[in-house]
Amino acid sequence: MSQETYRSIGAIAGVITGVVLMALLGYSGLIAGFCFGAGGAVLGGILGERVHSMRHKNH
Repeated sequence: MSQETYRSIGAIAGVITGVVLMALLGYSGLIAGFCFGAGGAVLGGILGERVHSMRHKNH
């Protein structure tokens, strides 16, 4: 898979994680959803890129 695929999968997983974390912490609303969702997407995308680079370091 390409680096963009890893980034996209990480971003989607990050959004889901952010929204679940928001609900577990008791936050609700549009602004909180945006903050947790966008933060999760960015962090997930970065993590996806790092996983890609770690898996393809020797290739």
